[in-house]
Amino acid sequence: MDEESNHPASMPISKTEEGRLTEVTEEMIDQLDVYLVDISFWKIVQKLIYAPFYLPWVLVVAIIFPEKPAYFIHSSFISMLLDPLFLCIPLINEKTKCLVLDRKLMIAALILRVVTDLRYVVKIGSKIKKWWRRSSKKIGITSNVVAILPIPQVVILVFLPNMRGSGSLTVMKFLNSLIFFQYLQRVYPIYRYCKNLNKEMHDKSSSTRAWIPSLVNLLIYLLASYVLGTFWYFFSIQREIDCWEYACQSEKGCEFSIHCDANTSRNITLLHTSCPINPPNATAFDFGIFLYALQSGMQESTNLPQKFLLCFSWGLRNLSSFASNLDTSNYGWETLFVVAISISGLILFIYFLGHVQTFMQVAGKSERSRQKLKKILGSKVESMLLEYGSPADVKVLKESVNYVVKKKYLEDPDLVLENMFSIFTFKHKVDDQLLQGELNTIRQTLFLEKLKKLDFSGLHMNEMVLKEICKHLDPVIYPKGSYIIRKGEPLDMMFFITQGIALSYTIDHSMTTKRLEKGECYGEVLLSWAATATTSFSDLPNAPSTVKAHKNVELFALQAADLQSVLSQPSSSHSSNEQLPHSTDSKVQQSVLSQLRDILIKPGWLTLG
Repeated sequence: MDEESNHPASMPISKTEEGRLTEVTEEMIDQLDVYLVDISFWKIVQKLIYAPFYLPWVLVVAIIFPEKPAYFIHSSFISMLLDPLFLCIPLINEKTKCLVLDRKLMIAALILRVVTDLRYVVKIGSKIKKWWRRSSKKIGITSNVVAILPIPQVVILVFLPNMRGSGSLTVMKFLNSLIFFQYLQRVYPIYRYCKNLNKEMHDKSSSTRAWIPSLVNLLIYLLASYVLGTFWYFFSIQREIDCWEYACQSEKGCEFSIHCDANTSRNITLLHTSCPINPPNATAFDFGIFLYALQSGMQESTNLPQKFLLCFSWGLRNLSSFASNLDTSNYGWETLFVVAISISGLILFIYFLGHVQTFMQVAGKSERSRQKLKKILGSKVESMLLEYGSPADVKVLKESVNYVVKKKYLEDPDLVLENMFSIFTFKHKVDDQLLQGELNTIRQTLFLEKLKKLDFSGLHMNEMVLKEICKHLDPVIYPKGSYIIRKGEPLDMMFFITQGIALSYTIDHSMTTKRLEKGECYGEVLLSWAATATTSFSDLPNAPSTVKAHKNVELFALQAADLQSVLSQPSSSHSSNEQLPHSTDSKVQQSVLSQLRDILIKPGWLTLG
């Protein structure tokens, strides 16, 4: 029988409809390409616009649920932005050469610090509670305790304004390192998050979007520029204070005190002469990399946006150039700061560049996958839509098949779709309810309306039962030479051959062989058994013959347990006490099998070649 005669009867499709279906298929492939590359640019822009409105809620949720890693990481990003506010609190009054504190910024920084520290406090309390109940052997709160120590509050708001004498300057250098290391401790959760994110990026089974690790590393690079800029501002103030102390040593009876509220006399002329800024005099005092900060006048300004922008631009320029454009003085701490900038810039740049390269590789691989998928999937999906999809079904099939194919490519990016038959098979058990629903939607869209037209001869099948039958039609492939079932074994399934050739034979007194081809069924006796059998399977019929795959065989199999379960449901209007006459059973079998055969064995898109 020729191929055309095996196709189910359907309405002829015009060239206009065929062209529209072709466009639908190409549109589906293009959508799949966007999913694989996964660059949702407008979604990113939208989230960035709404980000300021989300920040307070993120902090609140992180405080209430400190054990939730996602919220804690998001709040850590917010903390990275807020912690450097303390470094911008000190101001210099150049007229009187003394230090003052920005009161408004100080109050805001203290409040925000308390809010961001609450998440650590709640987390510490949660760990202590678990330890107290002996559900955890270790408390593990050391890092959290270090992260909430009030180091910047004490150093900047208490110690710095009250420094007196050269010894206090030496102590201040040590306290600077404490501020820096505590900041690293607070950044550590973000480092762990990025490390895990990068691992997921290389995991083929991960659904992590390709651009997310690159975006996160870019944000860290920008935040590092901002943080280094604020430290540069803070160190520039200390460098000017160093100059004041150096000038005070050259004058007898000079009492070194930096706070403007201190009742000490200052030789303003001496400080201006010994610490020239505009114009600078490196011979008198070399400010090195901090000269630009002092000349900009931002030490006197309370314009926070302008100050933060200047700090950020300085940090970004020098982090990107690895501090190669910075001319340092012979001041040791300044040299260490420049070295730290250079190393940090190099590490972050390599780290960021590596992930950009990974993203480009993923994007390139996605493009190759799209081209390969377009060659294989385009004609197959179009054939399926032309043979089974009425114009009303096109949208449902397109969305369902598109979703399933996306999932399969996430499971195995190297997957080659030889035919659409393979969209029903997964490497692992399908636990995703949405995915299972889409698979059922495909089955129901293809078969439900045709199942409704069957003559079940008194079985009274309603739509719910027919949908359940659709769910259990599972495709199976048997390679050449394999046994599908052996004679005498319990007949635990009935199946319809959709492609290939199988041999059914018995070896008793004489060997009889029957050729089973596309369009034939085996195991039809299960239909009457399923309606009357018990759950014990004690009366399960035995296979009357052995069935062996003569060539590669494709079939839709309906397991005995599934068939019995569907037909024994109350909604199927079957009663376990109802017994149909043998002749009626036979008619039911032949009627149902002949019509199911016409439905299940026809699909030309389920082929091996």
